[in-house]
Amino acid sequence: MSMQGPWGPSCLALLGVALVVVVVVPAFPGAAAHSRTQTYYRNFTMPGITPKEDEAYLCTAMRLNDSVEEWVVRFDPLASANRAHHMLLFGCSDVLQQNLEGGFWDCGHHGVCQNSRIMYAWAKNAPTTSLPEGVGFRIGGQTGIRFLTLQIHYAKALPEGVKDHSGLQMELTTQKQKYKAGIYLLVAGNTVIPPNTPKTHADMNCLLADSGIPTDINLFAYRVHAHVLGTVITGYLFDTTKNEYIEIAKGNPHWPQAFYPMNKTHFAKTSDILHARCTWNSTGRSRHTMIGSTAADEMCNLYLMYYTDPSLGSEFSSCGWETYPIITHNLPPDNDVPLPPNPLLEEHAKGQNLHKEHPFEYSISKDEPIKVEKKGHTHQYLQGYESPYYDYMDDYRKRNRQPPLGLEAERISDGGYRDNRYPAKPGGYEYEDATNYPQPQQVLQRWKAPADTPRPALMEASRKAKQLKILAFNTASDWGQEEVPYGQVVAVALDSAGDVVVFHRGEKSWDGATFRSNTLRDTTDPIKSPTLLHLRKDTGHIINKWGEKFFFVPHGLTLDKNDNIWVTDVGMHQVFKFPAGYGNGQPLLTLGTRFEPGNDDTHFCKPTGVAVMTSGEFFVSDGYCNARIIKYSADGKILYQFGKQSKYNYFDLSSLPAPGTFSIPHALTLADNEGEVCVADRENGRVQCFTTTLGKFARQFKFDAWGKRLFSVSYSPANGGKIFAVNGPSLLGTQKLKVYEVDYTSGELLGAFSPKNEGLSNPHDVVVSTDGREVYVAEIGPNNVWKFVNNSGIKMQVKPTNVTKLSPVLVKAEERIDTSIEAERTSLLYIANWSSAGVSTVVLGLLTIPVIVLTALTLIIRARRTGRLKKRNQTNGSLGSLLRHSGKHDNGLNIGSLINKHHGFEKVATEDLDAPDSGDSDVEEFSQVASRA
Repeated sequence: MSMQGPWGPSCLALLGVALVVVVVVPAFPGAAAHSRTQTYYRNFTMPGITPKEDEAYLCTAMRLNDSVEEWVVRFDPLASANRAHHMLLFGCSDVLQQNLEGGFWDCGHHGVCQNSRIMYAWAKNAPTTSLPEGVGFRIGGQTGIRFLTLQIHYAKALPEGVKDHSGLQMELTTQKQKYKAGIYLLVAGNTVIPPNTPKTHADMNCLLADSGIPTDINLFAYRVHAHVLGTVITGYLFDTTKNEYIEIAKGNPHWPQAFYPMNKTHFAKTSDILHARCTWNSTGRSRHTMIGSTAADEMCNLYLMYYTDPSLGSEFSSCGWETYPIITHNLPPDNDVPLPPNPLLEEHAKGQNLHKEHPFEYSISKDEPIKVEKKGHTHQYLQGYESPYYDYMDDYRKRNRQPPLGLEAERISDGGYRDNRYPAKPGGYEYEDATNYPQPQQVLQRWKAPADTPRPALMEASRKAKQLKILAFNTASDWGQEEVPYGQVVAVALDSAGDVVVFHRGEKSWDGATFRSNTLRDTTDPIKSPTLLHLRKDTGHIINKWGEKFFFVPHGLTLDKNDNIWVTDVGMHQVFKFPAGYGNGQPLLTLGTRFEPGNDDTHFCKPTGVAVMTSGEFFVSDGYCNARIIKYSADGKILYQFGKQSKYNYFDLSSLPAPGTFSIPHALTLADNEGEVCVADRENGRVQCFTTTLGKFARQFKFDAWGKRLFSVSYSPANGGKIFAVNGPSLLGTQKLKVYEVDYTSGELLGAFSPKNEGLSNPHDVVVSTDGREVYVAEIGPNNVWKFVNNSGIKMQVKPTNVTKLSPVLVKAEERIDTSIEAERTSLLYIANWSSAGVSTVVLGLLTIPVIVLTALTLIIRARRTGRLKKRNQTNGSLGSLLRHSGKHDNGLNIGSLINKHHGFEKVATEDLDAPDSGDSDVEEFSQVASRA
């Protein structure tokens, strides 16, 4: 991995202009075993940038409050190795105004910021760094740190239109900590690695007092960094009073580059010497390798994290040369012996940051007196250690007069210097297999998995085959369900503060008598109770209630960036925009004609959802009858529409309808940073995504685990982009109903979760917070809202066992939506391959009769859903009457009794179930048979 120059490319800094999301919440469970109070969170991410060149170093900055001193106590990465090669956070006294105005800038060829110091470094999917109790990095106020600058190295350019929001989340407090944290960086800047050489070393050592550290420090964590040739980086504390080496760090740079805890807190005096050795193996490489910023170069960095006196201690220092060769000469013999191979960690360090482990726990030593260095000659510590090759003091003075080793004096990212002798090399990233590195024939017997190199807990206990990974989302069981009088809960959304808005049907429901064809039967009696409930995100208690005596059959809900409330009512066939807080109850915008279904510019037919872009433009899914998506300008003018009804091959139930066709587009979500809008194509059991500019098909997601029906989807840009989807019950389905998480870029199904992993009953809508930590599900039958919270800083990693490998498939031109506008870019299908049945002939024979009956029933139902089966309206003679729940007014055939041990369908969840005499495609819920299985 490369940082730039010996430090990594220039410092990073993309301004407060750069999308800085501030979230103030109570510390989440497990956020560190801190007893800190009054902590809050702040996201610092890239503002949706698209690196256009390989090996790009881009920066953004955040302006701090000069009147408030803050302490950072935790860093949570919001990035993945497949996109962000490495990430650095700097504290700065100032940033160039031109960089602030631009929002982000190229900091690989230009400066990062003034008077910078490194606060945090991340690479290779490293886990969270949570500082010890009573320790924090001081920023803002009168500390001199007026800006934070984020630098990210992108090894590869991103495709046009793909925007990146990598970054981190910080946990902060204004409560003064007992100690302040700092970084000591040992870095090599002038080593040349010869070709085909098994071992090349770089050594750095400095007297702590000579590094600008005026006080004793307590070392508690370390991080190593090198590129593809690095095999091991080792650190030592040399006690000049005892002539003793103490190993304080040893790491494999191909593992996640986290701040690993040392085996104990090491008290370092100003009279001690800190030493680092990097070892490279260039076997198989036929060229010389220099220290530099690109992946074709190498690096050698050892970060030591410490705490010290809050008033007198330094927050940063570095050592970039070998001051005492005699210390190097007498290093312990196992200094360059690599750690044993660990394929799990090496695999975790690559690709998508799928999961995050819990933060490491750092030990704190008993209070050692932290001493301020006494003024005096530094030689007082060094009897016997002066270099025999040169006069120490002359060389020390020389280094203070001019830059060492021919490197320019400007300090840049990753703790080193920019070396103009070796400019960045052109060309792409060199990917080499780290698992092929030669390992020593034997590891010294005295080596035991050192306590200072703990392994992150990356793998859960093995699971049975064919079982999806359970994600690290836990049910917020105490989140207020009791006081909320829900009717049929149809939708859930979040406002800008993270509080929850729920849309429900109060005392009414959508059942078999609600519609005559597509026309609402009762157009005079709106729902009397408030249909919109505003709930606290922390407790679920009601903040406000709105929407009484207005709506008839609520369905879709979303809030835009200004907290305007957008809803759809399938009974009124209308879309409404209300002001934040609902105002006086009068819509700011109304689309559609009241109670009149249709398919022209002024009519909808049971519209299902709305998605609003940051620009104010918005999309409406006109779902139950028209199977179309319409894009509007911010003032409600139609810009374009796309979509048509899916066609089915009724003799091949596994076939997937053409892209751009729908069978009930049921919900929308915006991947605004990706430039796409995604549709939950309900009866096709898939998610389709289209470009927001022209409505062109871009990608779709479909997995066996979802079953035949997919009800809703929500997007979060966190961790490279994720979608969360909920499936629904189907007549012949056996899948559990859960929330499913999917990687937006790779199309990988990451796992699923539900209350106690027992499944949901009838989920209807889902929404995820911007940071990806909270997920809410609206469920009908029983009517409630579930809250799920990701309490772990790093989720556990386990490869999904029943997710078929996804292969991008080019979409044939004739399969696309008929339009004169050419596709903007190659479309991708993310579809799980269909698996073969593998059922014996005997079993098939025994199942023939019921399978034929159920298959025929399914075909009839599907035909009816899609409008293929049209029947004259008869109150008790339609297909719907045959499928109705058996009741005192029902004399038709009770088919439900054939497949359910209960009487017919067990009190059918009638949400979105059209009238029994309707012949259109509105059947939403058959029963809870599948969910009860």
